[in-house]
Amino acid sequence: MKRWPRHLLNELRRTWALKRRYWFETLLALGFVVAMFCGLLFAVLSVGGRSLASGEADGLIVGFAVWLFALSACGSASQDVQQETEQRTLEQLCIAPLPLWALLALRAVLTLLGALVTLLVALGLAHALTGGRLQGDWFATIAACLLAAPALVGLGYALAGVMLLAKKAELLLTAMFPVVIGLVALPAYPVNALSLLPYALGAATARATAAGAQPEPLVWLLIALNGLVWAVLGGLVYAWTERRARQLGVLGHF
Repeated sequence: MKRWPRHLLNELRRTWALKRRYWFETLLALGFVVAMFCGLLFAVLSVGGRSLASGEADGLIVGFAVWLFALSACGSASQDVQQETEQRTLEQLCIAPLPLWALLALRAVLTLLGALVTLLVALGLAHALTGGRLQGDWFATIAACLLAAPALVGLGYALAGVMLLAKKAELLLTAMFPVVIGLVALPAYPVNALSLLPYALGAATARATAAGAQPEPLVWLLIALNGLVWAVLGGLVYAWTERRARQLGVLGHF
């Protein structure tokens, strides 16, 4: 355990170096997110013939912020495996002092921290764009997202395991965009059968608290339990697929 802080610092330096080295791609990604948000907002308002001041798009604005956070949490481990495989550096990670799953966990932590900063900025913009109409508990909104995040990290680990075996599965990662949108948009609050799905209850609670709802303590317990269960399931899937990839000798192949 003493190695973890040092490796976390190393991963932070690595992430910062990559962001500086590929700054143009970072700006393009930011521009893409802004353009996508503006496009969705314009489409929703245009179809209804309403203005931003009408409040028709308030739910969309908050939902988009929650979706950005969820997408980062879900894609952390799987995207790392894809990139390392394409660069043929995955086997080098396997001989590091920490096991592969631990390195992916450290990178997932850094990804979540970056996603949290993005979420804070997005919620601030949401408050500004809605003209202060959303008078909910923003702390509860952020807490719901963070408490449910392990479910998506577990899903990301499961996808990472599939990537270890399949290698060429970029379409699967692309398909996660609409899947995460669906999970965020599901009406899982108040608690119902949809709450069993990963992140659904956390996202629905986050949107509800932004609108002023005050969930009961049982809801928070269920969000935490949902995150834990899906994180464990994702970890088990990853453990099996990594072991299978080692047995087949395809861990570093592309």
